[in-house]
Amino acid sequence: MSDVSPVQMLKEPSENGPPERNLQQALGPSDGLACNSCRKAKLRCSRDKPDCLYCKRTGVKCVYESKRVKPGLKPGAVETIHRRLDNLERRFSEHQSSFEQCGHYSTPQGESAAQSILALLAKELPRLTNGSSIQNPAIPAQHEKRNKRRRLADDDDDDDESTATSSVDGTPSLPEPQTLGAIIAAYFSHIHPWIPMIHQARFLQRFHAGTQRRQLLVILHAMILAASKFVPGARKENMQQARMYIVCTAMETLSLENLQALTILAFDDIGNGKAANAWSIIGSMTRTVEYMGLAQEQEDGELRPFFQPFACLQNTNDWTDIEERRRVFWNIFLLDRFCSVTMGWNTSLTSDDVYRRLPCDGHLWRKQNPVLTPYFGIWDKSKGRIGNPIGFITRLTSPIEQPTATETATHGPVGPTQSIDMGQNMVADMSTVGALAYNIEATESMSRVMSYFLQQKVNIRDQDEISSWLTRFKELDLRLVHWKMLLPQKWKANPNLTRHVPLMDPNLTTAHITHNASMILLHQLIAYPPLHWGFQSRLPSTCSAEACYTAGIEIATITEKYLGKSSALSPVGCQFAFCLFIAARVLLAHWRYTRGNHLASEFWSLLHSLEEASRRWIALSEVPPGKEDLFIQYARRLRRLYELCSTDDSYQLNVMDYTNDMNHRDGNIEPSQSFQAWPNNAATVPLSDVDLPLLSPDFNTMPMLDQDFMDMDRIIAFDDGSMFTSSFDLGPNAW
Repeated sequence: MSDVSPVQMLKEPSENGPPERNLQQALGPSDGLACNSCRKAKLRCSRDKPDCLYCKRTGVKCVYESKRVKPGLKPGAVETIHRRLDNLERRFSEHQSSFEQCGHYSTPQGESAAQSILALLAKELPRLTNGSSIQNPAIPAQHEKRNKRRRLADDDDDDDESTATSSVDGTPSLPEPQTLGAIIAAYFSHIHPWIPMIHQARFLQRFHAGTQRRQLLVILHAMILAASKFVPGARKENMQQARMYIVCTAMETLSLENLQALTILAFDDIGNGKAANAWSIIGSMTRTVEYMGLAQEQEDGELRPFFQPFACLQNTNDWTDIEERRRVFWNIFLLDRFCSVTMGWNTSLTSDDVYRRLPCDGHLWRKQNPVLTPYFGIWDKSKGRIGNPIGFITRLTSPIEQPTATETATHGPVGPTQSIDMGQNMVADMSTVGALAYNIEATESMSRVMSYFLQQKVNIRDQDEISSWLTRFKELDLRLVHWKMLLPQKWKANPNLTRHVPLMDPNLTTAHITHNASMILLHQLIAYPPLHWGFQSRLPSTCSAEACYTAGIEIATITEKYLGKSSALSPVGCQFAFCLFIAARVLLAHWRYTRGNHLASEFWSLLHSLEEASRRWIALSEVPPGKEDLFIQYARRLRRLYELCSTDDSYQLNVMDYTNDMNHRDGNIEPSQSFQAWPNNAATVPLSDVDLPLLSPDFNTMPMLDQDFMDMDRIIAFDDGSMFTSSFDLGPNAW
C-alpha cells in the first residue's frame, strides 16, 4: 500500500490530470466538496461527517453533493435579489424625500419606483445566472479575479452608456446619441447666441472624448431642458424631473459646469414666464461667482491682499479657458442686472465685488486668438446719493464712456483711457471687444438709471433736493448720449443702409434697444410727471416726451427688422422682450398724456413682435393650459392697458409702475398690489401744501432748457447703420 498522503498527491501532480482531479481521486467522490450550507454561506467547510462544524453550530441539516449542480439560479440567488430589491426601495424612498424637499416631484412615485426596480432587475439577473464562479469554490482564484475585473469594466460601461435607462439615484436618462447630438447643435444655434459662455469646440471635444462625460452631465441636461423644443421628435416629458436634478446637482458643489447649467436654467425659466423660479438661482449664483473668484481678474499686480482667499478653481494659463470663465461671470452679471431693472431690486454685484475685464469679440474667442480687453468700471453705489457728482462715483471708468471735457476740467481725469498699457506685452483697447461687451455696457447703463435716479429718495418739497435730482438726470442723459457717440466706427460705417446687412447680431441688437429703453426709463418721469407735482410746468417735459416717443418708435423698427432678418426658429432673449414692453408702454402713455394725439401704429407692431417672439420661444413644444411664456404675458398686459385707456377716460397710466404690472410669483398678468413711489392723484398732496419757492422763477430748472440739451442726438435708429456686424457667425460651421 502506498504511503503517499493526499497532500503529497496534490503537491506532485501526476501526468494524468491537474491537481484538482488528483485531489478528488484521493479523497473520494464527496470528500473533496464542501457541504451545501458552507458553500451557500461561502465558508470553509470542515467536511466532518455526518455534520460539519458549521452545520452543528447552526443546527442546519448537513448535505454533501457528489456532483456539481446544473446551470441556472444558484442557491441564494433569489435571496440576493430580494435583498437588493429591499435596498433599492429604501434608497428610492430616501431620494424621493430629498426631491420633495427641493420641489414637487412630478412623476408618480409608484410608477417611477416600478420602472427603477425593473431596470435594476433586468441588469442583475444575467449576472446572477451566468456568474457560477461566485458559488463554485473549485474555480481558481485567478479566474475569480478576471471575472471581478470584467464586472468592474461592465459597471464602467454602464456609467458611460448615457442612453441607458434612468439610474437608480434619480438621474434623468439622456436621449439617444443621434437625438442628443441634434439637441446640442440646437443649443449652440438658438440659445448660445443669447448667453455665449460655453466654447463650442472645447465642449464637443470633451463630450466626444468621454473622459469628462460625468462633469458635463449637468450641462447636458440643462441643454436638453432649454433646446429640446427646437428638435423634432425629441422627448419633452419629465422636464420638471430634469429641472429638479439640475438644481439639486448644481447646488451640491462649486464648479464652472454647475454655474453654466444654472445660467441656462435661469435663462429658460425667465423666458418660460416663471421668473420667480429663477430669482433664488440668480441670487445664489451672484454669491457663488464671488466664492469661486470669478468676479476678479487673476492677474499679478502691485496691489495684492496679504490674505489670499481659498481657490475653488484651479489656476490656468489657457487663455480660452480664462475667457470662458470671464464670460460665465458676465452672463451672471447680466442676469443680476436684469432682475434689478425689471423688479426694482438692488443689485447684488457691486463695485466692491467686481474687478473684471470685458469679454473679447466672440470671433476671436472662437478662433482662440488671445487678446487683452479693458476693465469695466462699476459705479460705487455708496457714493451715488443725489448731490454727488457722477465723476466721483466710480473708481474705474468704462472705456467706452470717457468723462466729458467739462467733467475732466472740474474733477480731473478719472479712470483709464481707451488704450491701456497693461504691462503684459499687450495693449488693451476697445477694438478687441465685441457685441457682448457692448450689451454689458448698455445693460449697466440701464441699471444705473434705476439705481442712481429712479431709486433715489427725494423730498419733492425741498428745492435743493429737486435741483440736485434734476442735475443727476442731466448727468445720466449726457452719459447715455456719449455712449451712443462712442460706438465703434465699424458699426457706423453703413449710413442709410447703403450696404446690405445680412445678419444682425443678437447681443448688439439687444444693446441698441436697451440703450433706447434706458432713455425711456430716464425721461418718462420728466415727460409724463404726476399731476400733483407743482413744479411740472418747469420741467423739460416736451423734450423728454419727444425722446420717449422717438425711442419707442425706433425700438419697434429695429425689432421688426431683426425678426425679419433672423431665422424663423431663432428665439428672442428675455431682456429684448422687456425693452419691447417698455417701448409699447411709453407709446400708450404718450397717447394718453398728449391731447388730440393718436396711438402710434408702432404700438401694434410691438405687440405683434412680442407674439412672434412667443411663437419662436415655444417652438415645437406644447404649452400646458394656463401657462404663458414671458413674451405673451407682456403682450396680454399691454392689450389690457390699451383696453383700460380706451374705455376709461379717467384712467391715468403710471409710467413708473411697470414693476407691478404683472404678478411674477405665479405668472399672472394681473398687476400685483404694492406701494407706490409717488402718489398718483392731486388729492393726496394738495397744491396748497407744496412750498411756493418751487413755483417761483428762482427755481433752478431753466438750465435744463438750453439749446444744446434740446438738440442732443439721443436715440439709436436703424438707419444709423450701427446694426452692421462683420464678425457675427451663426451655426456650427462658425466653429
